[in-house]
Amino acid sequence: MTAAVDPEVRRWAPGDEEAVVAGFIDTYNGEPWNDAWVPETAAQYLAEFRAMPRAIALVAHLGDRVVGAAYLHARTWQDGSEIYIDEFFVFPHAQRRGVGRALVAAIRDAAAEIGAADLTLLTDRDVPAFDFYRGLGFREGSTQVFMIG
Repeated sequence: MTAAVDPEVRRWAPGDEEAVVAGFIDTYNGEPWNDAWVPETAAQYLAEFRAMPRAIALVAHLGDRVVGAAYLHARTWQDGSEIYIDEFFVFPHAQRRGVGRALVAAIRDAAAEIGAADLTLLTDRDVPAFDFYRGLGFREGSTQVFMIG
C-alpha cells in the first residue's frame, strides 16, 4: 500500500506551464463550467495574471505531479494591502484531497508576508467552489455586486 502524500505548494516556475495549462483546461472545460479553453488561450490568460504588478503564482503538487494552481496579486487598499485571488483551481482528479486547503493556506502565508489582512475573490453561488470558500472562512460581501455590461 502506498503512503498518502500531503499536498505541497510552491511558487510557479516556467517548467510548470504545460501541466498547469492542461489542468486548467481539464478543470474548466468540464462540469459545472463547460468552458471551451484551448492551450493557446489558456496559456495567455494565465500569463496575463503572472504579468500583473505584485503578482504571485502558486502551484500545488502531490508528489512530483502538479495538481492545482492559484494566481493572485496584492492590491493597495485604503487600510493597507489585500490579496485578490484572480484564479484558483484544483485538477478534477485531485479534488477532495486537501489540495485546495493547502493552496489557501499558502495564499494566507503570502498575505501575511506582505502584511495584507484580507483575501478577496469572485465566485458563483451555484458552483462547488462557493461552499469550499465558505468552509474556509470566506464570507459574502454585503454591499458589492458583480455587474456585466
